[in-house]
This record gives sequence, structure tokens and C-alpha cells, in this order.
Amino acid sequence: MNHIPFKGILLGSTLLSGLLANTAKAQLTAQDTASFEGGKPLDSITITSFRKNSIQNQLPASVAILSRKAITGMGMLSMVPVFNQVAGVKMEERSPGSYRLTIRGSLLRSPFGVRNVKIYLNQIPLSDAGGNTYLNILPVGMLQQIEIIKGPAASVYGAGTGGVVLLQSATTQWPDSSQNRWAAAVTGGSFGTFKQSTEWQHSSKNDRLELYQDHQQSSGYRQQSELRRDAITGRYTRLMSNQQISIQALYANLFYQTPGGLTISQFQQNPAAARPATSSLPGAIQQNSSVKNQTLWLSLAHQWKINSQWQLHSFVLKSETRFENPFITNYEKRRESNWGAGTQIRYSVNRNNQSLVWVTGMEWMQQRSHIDNYGNRNGKIDTLQFTDQLQARQWYVFTQITYRLGNWILDAGISSNQQPFTFQRLSTLGSSPVTRVLPSFPAPRISITRKLPNGNFYLLATRGFSPPTVAEIRPSDGNYYGELAPESGWNIEAGWRLTAANRRWNWEISLYRFSLQQTIVRRNNAAGAEYFINAGSTLQQGIEIGFQWNLFPANTFRKWSLNWQSSFCYQPYYFVQYQQGTIDYSGHPLTGVPPTILFSAAQFTHQKGWYATAQLTANAALPLNDLSDEYTNPYQLFQAEAGIRFKHKTLRWQLFAGVDNILNQSYSLGNDINAAGRRFYNAAPGINAFTGIRLSSK
Repeated sequence: MNHIPFKGILLGSTLLSGLLANTAKAQLTAQDTASFEGGKPLDSITITSFRKNSIQNQLPASVAILSRKAITGMGMLSMVPVFNQVAGVKMEERSPGSYRLTIRGSLLRSPFGVRNVKIYLNQIPLSDAGGNTYLNILPVGMLQQIEIIKGPAASVYGAGTGGVVLLQSATTQWPDSSQNRWAAAVTGGSFGTFKQSTEWQHSSKNDRLELYQDHQQSSGYRQQSELRRDAITGRYTRLMSNQQISIQALYANLFYQTPGGLTISQFQQNPAAARPATSSLPGAIQQNSSVKNQTLWLSLAHQWKINSQWQLHSFVLKSETRFENPFITNYEKRRESNWGAGTQIRYSVNRNNQSLVWVTGMEWMQQRSHIDNYGNRNGKIDTLQFTDQLQARQWYVFTQITYRLGNWILDAGISSNQQPFTFQRLSTLGSSPVTRVLPSFPAPRISITRKLPNGNFYLLATRGFSPPTVAEIRPSDGNYYGELAPESGWNIEAGWRLTAANRRWNWEISLYRFSLQQTIVRRNNAAGAEYFINAGSTLQQGIEIGFQWNLFPANTFRKWSLNWQSSFCYQPYYFVQYQQGTIDYSGHPLTGVPPTILFSAAQFTHQKGWYATAQLTANAALPLNDLSDEYTNPYQLFQAEAGIRFKHKTLRWQLFAGVDNILNQSYSLGNDINAAGRRFYNAAPGINAFTGIRLSSK
């Protein structure tokens, strides 16, 4: 393929002029700015980033807020279109249910799954002690809000260079009187897609009970790409004077097939095919390449408002996962047990034009993994190859102070992180446990913010630290890589937010420079099994721009509104120093990173309930291997949805329909970078459609 990185952006800009003619439904908060629901300004959005309630125009970092309206678009069939609305954030789905996520980085460390991004659900860690997050077990419909902290800007969340995602599954407002609410929805679409969900909420003065159930299935666009997921969640919250207790439970049963990567010739000839057999290896269908994941996640949280100045928050959690993965070369079964606990104390005081907030605390997590690797004989378990036990522990302590004097805000924080691993090969007689304690890295963060009449300007410097995950220390090739070193580096960033024209438009720009040492990258052996190495240093710097404009607000005379929003990121990442054997990759672009991504959307709403949205994402070409001798083609993903909301008797109704990939682009959503045999491509479906109905109580 030709290296034409800006071709997609040029075509995207041309299509953008026609995009505004499409009607649209409100779907996205502006890039790192306030939601456009009702034209809420920056100074009215309160968020929980950095473990404190903050007004967004006072934040000393690039934080994106995705509201409920942003989450409910495109039939709520996948998280991919939700996260990909945000500049600097890229989510991929190699096959239905197989998520990968990166924030201001590459997917060098994430052939599948979510790594190097810390994820919380209702302020409780969803990420485990081994550094992995099963984000694909969550149905998107259960979420009410998503906060995305970009880059290593959040030392209060411990180790990590890839950012933090805070998921919220419930509203924080309590009703004045007791009430019961329910909702149910059904969606159907191309490739045998079917989704059904129900939810129920009971609220009273001191109690709230929330239940959510979801079933989704699809036969998939490609061979060997079937998906089935069942999930049920529950949350009970009790208010007691100045205290609050919350109990959460999540159970998910997930199954999805993995069709495998194709070469460029296979991708062009038949993109819907699964990975075929070769002279030395069987194919994906023969080996029933797939994933089964059963996870139970439980948590208990306590909040205590000691007085007007002091608050104490604590939690404990427990989760169990049974993971099964028939692969081309082996058959892996894992049993993972996780425990965790954390506490933080918060002091705040506000006098005249000054305020002080001090937060300090700790988190501790532990995972014990029992891993069995067998041979794979036509999708069935064969001879035992390895039996391993791996225990990962991580804990960190943190402290952070925020001081405001007039229009100036100073933030300073630091965390100290520890992560020991213990590995033992039980299938080898006489083997002894091997323990490694990774070096402790302090992660400081300091920033200064100047409040402006209609926004703010900030400068920050922070150090990020990311230890290797369990899946990298003991990858699918069955070997133990205990000498992998942690990644670390400094991020320098400046940002400017502005709201003008009577709050009808918002603007944000962020510039950052992240120098990363000991970068962890993925390699493959001849059979296609993965392993990881440290690859010297990389430079990840760029610019992100977001703009949101209420073109035609609804008023007394105009019964409809039309909004436009757009975000753009430029990220020319590259290897600074990286040599393997006699090959020097220094100066090559960072594998798997498109240098530019443009997102634009137009949204139309009418007071009678009609709504529609049209959105375009234009991705530039990206290198598929470290040698940069093969690139994807740029592509433009055009999506639209329309529907109507209305009330009838005691019910609220919503009817909707949408079309994905309207331009019928041929592209790969989830490239297998550095893949053996140059099997880089996982084809995404062409033009496809969905429709559905949602009922809820008033």
C-alpha cells in the first residue's frame, strides 16, 4: 500500500462541507469541553477527575467528558463509536467484542484487550493487578457518563502512561420522593445482530437500587466472528446521615470468535474470510479460534463526611474470571482471582478568594493467575504443555494539593508505586517460585492554571510509569519474560479552553510532548505466538483541537436546533532509539499510529421529538510494522442515525434507525501490528444498518 497519510483527511474535509446538510441528534460533548445538552457552559459541568469534584474550566489537564447522549448513539451496539469521538483516543474492534483502546499512544502493547489504561467503574478499579481490563464484558447501555484523562496526567491513579477512564453507571442526583423507573429496548441489524436490554431503578429518600440486564449476539461480518454476551449488574446505595454505603455486583458471560489476521492479498480477495491454513499451521475455523470469559466482580464502598472540611472514602473489591482461548498454536485456560482495597482522605477549606483541597490515600490490589496451556487439536484440548502460576501485586500511595488564589490554581501531587511478580512453572518438577520486584518509581505531577473570563489556560509537567502486565511477562508463547523493564517518561503539556458568543461555541487546544523510555513493543515468533521486548525510546508529541458550535439554537420562533462539532489530532510519533539485531528502526514512525484523525458531526433536534445525527471519522494511513514498509490505506467512516421520541399515555417511546459505513469503505478496524507472515488485516464490515425501539416509564 502507498504511504499517503493525508489523503483521508483531504477527502474528509471535502465531505465535511456536505455533512452539515444532514440532520443529526446530539451525541458528543465537545473535545475536552462541556456537553452540548441544553448548551451547558464549561463552568456548570462538575466532574470527579483527580479524586475531587471540579468545575471543568478549572481542570489543569486534557479531560474529555462523554455524556449519556454521547453514549447512546449508533444503537448502543459497541463502545467503538463512543470512544472514537474524542481526539487522541482510538478504540479498535478486531472482531465483534474484541476491544483495544489507546489514549495518546500506540497499540504496541495491546494485540488484544485493554492494557496501560487504568479504568474505574463508579470510582472502583475495574482494571486488575496484572494491568489488564476486561472492558468488553460491559454493555455500553449501562453507562451514564465517561471521563477520559489523557496521558500520564493522573498521578493520583497510580502507575500508567496511557491515561485513565472513569466510567459512571448511575446518576448522582437523588429524587425528592420515592419513585420507580424502568426501561426496555430491542435492537436488530445486519449480520444477525440482536440486542435486548432491561433496566429498573427504585429510589427513595435514603435508598437506591439499580438493576441492568443486557443480551447481545451477532453472527459477524467475517467467518469465525460470532459474538454472544450476557451481562447483569446491580447497585444498591444507602444514605445514612453523613455517610453513604454502595454495594455493586457485575456478572458477565462473554463468548466471541477471533477470525485472525489476513495478508494484503487475502484482504483484497475476500475480506470476510477467516485466517486460512498454511503448509505449517491450521486455520482459525479448524482451530475454533475464540474467547470465553466468565467474570464476577463485586465491590463495597463507603463514604463518610466527617465534617464540613474532612471526608473519608474507602472500598474493597473481589473478582473472579474464568478465561478460555483456543488459538491457532495452543489452547489456553486461565483462572484469575483478584482482591483490592483502597482509601483516601480529603480536606477542603474555602475562605474569601482562596481555597485549599488536599487528598491523600492508597490502593492495593492482588491477582493470582493459574494458567494452563494445552495443544489445540481441531478446537479441542490436547496434550498439556505448561501449567504456570503467576501472582501479581501492586500498591501505591499518593498525595495531592490544590491551592486556588483568585484566578490562579496550583496543583501538585506525587505517587509512589510498587509492583512485585511471582512466577512458578508447576508442570516442571522441582521448579521454584521466581519473584521480581520492579523498581519503585515516584510519579510527580505539577500544574498551574489561569482562569480566564470565558475559559482557562494551563501548563503541566508529569512523570508517567507503566510496569509490564501479566500478559506481557507471561505471553501466549508460553515463556516467562521476567526481565521486561517498566516504561517511564515525562509529559509536558499546555492547553487553552475558551467559550464565547454567549456560550454558543466552545474551543480547546492542547499541545503535549511525551518522551518515553524503555517502550514495550510486541513481537511474534514464526508460529504467530506473541512476546514482548523493550524497544529503546519513543517521542509521542502532538496537538489536539476541538470545536463546538451551536449554529441554530432553538427559541420561541425556531422549534429546532442544529449543532456542529469537530475534533482533530496531529500525532507524528516516532522511535527515537530502537535497534533489533542489525536493523535500526530509529527515526521510523511509531507502529500502529495514524498521524492525523479528524472527527466531525452535525446534530439536529426538533421539539416534536425528531432527531438525527451524521458523523464522519477520517483516519490517515498508519504503519503496520516497525520497519514501516507496509501501510494501511486511509479511510473515511461515515455514520448516521435518525429517530423520534414521544410520549403516549404513561410511556416514553423512542424509535430509531441508523446506517454504518455509508461510504462502503474497505478498511481494517483492528490491525495486527508486527504480525507474523504479514497477516496485518482484520476487515471491518461494509455498509450495514440497524433499527430499534426503546420504552421507558415517565
